[in-house]
Amino acid sequence: MLVRSWRVAYRGLLPDDVLAGLSVTDREPFWSDVLTTRPPHTRMVVATLASAVAGFVATGPPLVPADRADSTLGDLYALYLDPGVWRRGIGTQLHAAAFDRLRSCAFTHAGLWVLDTNEPSLGFYHHHGWADTGRSHLDRGPGSTELREQRLHRDLSG
Repeated sequence: MLVRSWRVAYRGLLPDDVLAGLSVTDREPFWSDVLTTRPPHTRMVVATLASAVAGFVATGPPLVPADRADSTLGDLYALYLDPGVWRRGIGTQLHAAAFDRLRSCAFTHAGLWVLDTNEPSLGFYHHHGWADTGRSHLDRGPGSTELREQRLHRDLSG
């Protein structure tokens, strides 16, 4: 599901050879580790339809060192859907579940990093009340591809 989502969502935003080289087998050890040895306050919610994974959301303490000093800040790490279920409300439900998980860990506001050229995702997050912080950074994705990301912020009180 994640590989399929990346290939569709990032088409035109990441090099075609990088997207073609994505592999479920390569991602399995990472997600197995996340699901079995997750750090404190890290949460994941999986959405299923007819016993198939339709999407997931992951949250927890900030991963970027500059954000870790604020103990009231939690991050939305990832929200991905199978492309076959886009625009059916599942992303909004997972987003709400992410907020519930962050609040349950006593976080009062949230941040996330999003690819700065990913207009559909930016639109989704802005629609759900996220605001640009003016911060950006360069991350490394599959194949050491440079990912320019911008930081968004949202209060969790509402």
